[in-house]
Amino acid sequence: MKGINLSVNSVIIIALAILVLVLLSYLFITGTRPLVSAKYENALNRGCKIYLQTNQSTDSIMIGDINGDANPDSLLTACRLYYLNKTMGAEECGKRCRERFPFS
Repeated sequence: MKGINLSVNSVIIIALAILVLVLLSYLFITGTRPLVSAKYENALNRGCKIYLQTNQSTDSIMIGDINGDANPDSLLTACRLYYLNKTMGAEECGKRCRERFPFS
């Protein structure tokens, strides 16, 4: 019986190539949202802790540049970016902070 003989090395290389293609496809489809989300979550956590300790307005608590525009951003900006809600107000952001850290 004639056919194509593939060595074990060839099969392994083909399987690895398929795995790499699947991983690259996943990254292109999902983007880098999980990495960005972690950055926003870290900023949100820092800002919420300050908010709960000082009870300042969420739009007056500055937590550094989180959106890459070289200007310091407020806790309210972090809330809007993390929750993907551009119209979120200061009260809603404060409410979300109290929900995240109910025992603070």
